[in-house]
Amino acid sequence: MEKPGIDVVNARLLTLYSNMETKEKVNFYDSWAQDYEQHMTVMDYQAPRFSVETLDAVYLGDRDSALVLDVPCGTGLVAETLQKLGFKHFHGIEGSKQMLKIAESKGLYQRLTHHMVTADNPLPAQPDSYDLVMIVGGLAQQHLPWEILPEMLRVTKSDGFICFTLRAEESDHRRNLLTSIQELVNKGLWENVVERYVEKWQRDMLPTGLAEEYADGIVTIYRKK
Repeated sequence: MEKPGIDVVNARLLTLYSNMETKEKVNFYDSWAQDYEQHMTVMDYQAPRFSVETLDAVYLGDRDSALVLDVPCGTGLVAETLQKLGFKHFHGIEGSKQMLKIAESKGLYQRLTHHMVTADNPLPAQPDSYDLVMIVGGLAQQHLPWEILPEMLRVTKSDGFICFTLRAEESDHRRNLLTSIQELVNKGLWENVVERYVEKWQRDMLPTGLAEEYADGIVTIYRKK
């Protein structure tokens, strides 16, 4: 298959980070699903690898029995990477049916749920269900709301881990997210395990096309108390 041009990928990303309503966003990902992984390769998007590498260094529990929630699971890139490190049990939640179809085709998930997570639409999961919750890329601007963090805590077992990623640039969205994170720390609900700053997270994008420079990113892992 011919590699997509940088201008094609950049146009997709600029659309993604525009202000879209929920239904528009779902339709966008449905139309992008077949090309998504190839486009992420063009972007040199490494968040799944960086997050799982960081987790590997600090997760001391039994990986063979651990139950992992992957949200939003997209096409299953995170579960693919975790499986290589011994994790076997995955539940995925995703708002795009077409993304879910690709994730399902990989045969990694024991449960996949079509569900659009919003501030008013909680996770379809019981409290204290998961040993590990992965939110890789999901907290980017125009994606999951920062208000979703208490929901992630609700479904995580005591002493379970929550791993999420962020681009490192300043924004109102990131500031709100960091405020919410600290509020949960102050309430004694979770504690920071590790925060890893990663250079060359992915190729950056500009209105005129993808730049040769790279954006930086952050992997953060918390433990529920």
